[in-house]
Amino acid sequence: MLRDILGKFHNEFLKASDTELKGNDFANYARNDASEIVQQTIMRPDLKVTVSIGQGNWAEIPWIGIFNPEVTTTATNGIYVVYLFSSDLNKVYLCQGQGVTSVKEEFGKGQAEELKRRADLIRSRVPEYHQYHFSGTGIKLNGKSSLAKSYDPAVAYFKAYDLTQIPQNDELEADLHAILNLYDLLVARGGTDNIETFTSFAADHDTSEIQETRQYVRHSRIERNTAASKKVKNILGHICMGCGFDFKRIYGDHGKDYIEAHHLTPLHMLPEGKAVSMNPEDDFAVLCANCHRMVHRKQPMLSLDELRNLKGVKMLRNAFNQKKAKQSS
Repeated sequence: MLRDILGKFHNEFLKASDTELKGNDFANYARNDASEIVQQTIMRPDLKVTVSIGQGNWAEIPWIGIFNPEVTTTATNGIYVVYLFSSDLNKVYLCQGQGVTSVKEEFGKGQAEELKRRADLIRSRVPEYHQYHFSGTGIKLNGKSSLAKSYDPAVAYFKAYDLTQIPQNDELEADLHAILNLYDLLVARGGTDNIETFTSFAADHDTSEIQETRQYVRHSRIERNTAASKKVKNILGHICMGCGFDFKRIYGDHGKDYIEAHHLTPLHMLPEGKAVSMNPEDDFAVLCANCHRMVHRKQPMLSLDELRNLKGVKMLRNAFNQKKAKQSS
């Protein structure tokens, strides 16, 4: 149970951290048993659970992170749900967090302000956090290292628990499922991407395209999700199902295995903030970058048949097929 995990961290982490990390019984429990319990509790195979108690040395701020691989699988970047334990292990915060390492590398001394800006953006995109009684400010981990201190401004909203008086497990599970629902909404609404700014650079500056751009950006995130895209490409191949473009044939080994995965069902037609099981063969197509962007260029999104029946796309497909036939003869 979640309550047992939090209690075990409170009772055993500091004592364990006085010993060597390698081979430590508590470290093994945290990385394996605790991670599995959280995974079983959330019942979300689309999300990844990672427990961090340190690498080489014990962490000043241990954490339990839950990641959507569409966005990130690491705490160094992106947005994720996380339990952050205070340095004295008397409190734990269930948070909507964000990666601080990548922000530090980009903004240097200005990282705190940038993290706060992104936290503000997250709260504005998911104002529903108020309904679940999450707080927007006030986390204090009392960490001494620069990394530990940077966690505080990175948190968008949270719920704090006193580890000397841990709530009942039902309450803990309800809070966890609530913040995961908010996380789903946040991902669907663009996370911390400045999608409106990105859209303003479009050639026609048509703000009505923000929703389509948001969907295209999300498709791009899914494309970067190695597990999801590999499944689609292993089944559907690497030749554009629109125009027939073959990256390997044109670019040689440099283009080998490159193609983009495309949802056949527009993301806006899926229930917002809900995990939906999708079949790689039935629910996706593989498209070259040009066809993929044109499908999302205007509303409503082009269907695969509509794309393939465009005059120019037909011409390209016929040309590629003829070239392939000549090479085969």
